Amino acid sequence: MDSSVVFNIVTTAIAVVAVVTSIVFSARQARIAKHANHISVLVDLLREFRSAEFHEQHDYVCTSLGAEHDPAGGVRGLPAEAKAAFCSVVYYYQSFANLAVFGLLDQTLLVTVLRTRIVSVWKAVRPFVERERALRGEGSEGTYLSTFEELARLAADLPPEHVRNQMAEARRRRRGLMG
Repeated sequence: MDSSVVFNIVTTAIAVVAVVTSIVFSARQARIAKHANHISVLVDLLREFRSAEFHEQHDYVCTSLGAEHDPAGGVRGLPAEAKAAFCSVVYYYQSFANLAVFGLLDQTLLVTVLRTRIVSVWKAVRPFVERERALRGEGSEGTYLSTFEELARLAADLPPEHVRNQMAEARRRRRGLMG
C-alpha cells in the first residue's frame, strides 16, 4: 500500500474520531447545562417554600379551606383571607407546573420532590377549582389551573417508593464514580 494512502486513511480516521468525540462532549455539555437551569429555577421557587407564612397557608388550604367554606361559590366566592391563602399556595404549584409543561423544569424531579404536597393541595382545592370552571363556563375540563391538575395527576401516579429508588440510584452512581 502506498504511504500516501495510509496517511490519508490515518488522517481520516483521526478526523472521524475527533468529530464523534466532539458530538459526544457537546451532547453531554447540553445535558449538564439543562440540569443547571433546572437547579437554579428549583432553588428560586423553593425559596418561598422555606417561609413560615407559606406553610401556614399551605396547612390552612389542606386542612381548613373545605371545612370552613362551601365550594359552591368557586374560588371567587372565598373571603379575602381564604382566597389569599388559596392563591399563594395553588399558584405556587401552578408556577412549577407551567415551567414543567414548557420544558423549563424536569417534571419528574419536581413531582419527586413535592409529590405528597402537590397531591394534598389538589385534593383540597379540587371542588373549588371545578366550581370556578363551571362559573366561568369552562366545565370540569376547563383550562383554569389545568396544568396544576395535570401535575397533581402525575404526582398521584408516581409510586411512593420512587423517592427511595432515586436515592438508591444516586448512591449506586456515586459508588460507581468512586470505584
